[in-house]
Amino acid sequence: MATTFAALIFRPAEIPDRALSQGFAVALGGWGVASPRLFIAPLPGVPGYSAAFYSSGEAAGGGDDELDHLSELFEDELSPPVAVLDAAAELGHPGATLFALVFSEDVVHDDGWRFEASGFVRHFVREGEEGLEAGVEAPDRSDVVELDVDLPEGATAAEERDATDRAIRPHRGSTFLAAELGAPVLGALMGALFAPERRVAVRLVEPGPGSIADEVARLNRVLRRDSGRGAPASSPPVRGVAPPATYAAFVRAYDWADPADPEDLYRELAIGAIEGTLRFLREDELLGHEREPGWEAAAARQLYPIARLSGSALGGGAAAPHRAIVALGADGEQLWVVRGGTSAAPAGPTFGELLRYLSLGWSRRSDAEEDLIGALMLRARLRSLGG
Repeated sequence: MATTFAALIFRPAEIPDRALSQGFAVALGGWGVASPRLFIAPLPGVPGYSAAFYSSGEAAGGGDDELDHLSELFEDELSPPVAVLDAAAELGHPGATLFALVFSEDVVHDDGWRFEASGFVRHFVREGEEGLEAGVEAPDRSDVVELDVDLPEGATAAEERDATDRAIRPHRGSTFLAAELGAPVLGALMGALFAPERRVAVRLVEPGPGSIADEVARLNRVLRRDSGRGAPASSPPVRGVAPPATYAAFVRAYDWADPADPEDLYRELAIGAIEGTLRFLREDELLGHEREPGWEAAAARQLYPIARLSGSALGGGAAAPHRAIVALGADGEQLWVVRGGTSAAPAGPTFGELLRYLSLGWSRRSDAEEDLIGALMLRARLRSLGG
């Protein structure tokens, strides 16, 4: 079976797993890929480097559809390498260099890239509409030429293959990367492809109590609030449902008593099904859910109420129409919009994604943060629609 793959080549000291996870999630924000796969392996024969192999998870073994997806994704303005470099810079590695290769044996497709903060260089050979073509691209140039294969008259199939290989070898992306890294990259990648070390989940925001605490700390910094101010000692169960550990981490870290913003309203939200004005529930409001009509059905689904959602009329948050409750699932990650205590629909964002969205929404954003908030909103929209 012919091999098709896309890989990033990187130094683990420069590109942590979190940068890979977030970067691919941002790049895939609008693609509707339901189950992306990202595997990491050391790169044999290239000391100090590892490879991250990406696939859509849609077509086992690759194929034309997968190659089309990989090509379009890596040629996109916000490609995985660009988004990973942005994430690495955010995590304290602004000077990282990334290499990438999109390769297929099924057709001639060998597309190599070097990415840095200052720009990129690309060398490729591929099958175009008129035959084989090779190209070199950079921010200030784009050169594409058709390749002629010098075939002797009456050449055998083997001689034709050899002549084709000689014609395309200098233009291959893998040839470019081998010169950049000082090692035969293609063979190393082939070996690493079938010896994955671990899998990295593709996520915009990590789950778990520690990540939630970090997201609340980020939100507090943006709003110039004090962590833990006015926080209750603990949160009560609601209709027999205990608060998830992620919500407990949120409660400990959130500023519940900011004198500069006593209403604590987040207005004009639009992420998935969370639209309008949001206010996180206080302890007395949580206890009030013991008497909330119809909440038994939500409790039976192990949903825990965390915020009230109302219309977007400025100045009238609590009294505005279309009120609903944002509830947290038992996994401590998934959010639901509950109306009347009985009708529960996926909210779209996870708990951590909602908190990141709030912090980005109230701050001046860099280009990378604009990409991230856009991806948060796109992914939330797809999930809320069942995608």
